[in-house]
Amino acid sequence: MAKKSDRRTGEVVCTPYITLRNGKRIYAAAYGLKAFCFTVRSKR
Repeated sequence: MAKKSDRRTGEVVCTPYITLRNGKRIYAAAYGLKAFCFTVRSKR
């Protein structure tokens, strides 16, 4: 049986950087990546 966290629903968004809550920007290239990808859940 699949865990609840294994189910991915929504749209996948990829961006070359992310901004933290304190305003600091982290670039994917600094970690050897082209982009950070994450899933955005749709509002129901």
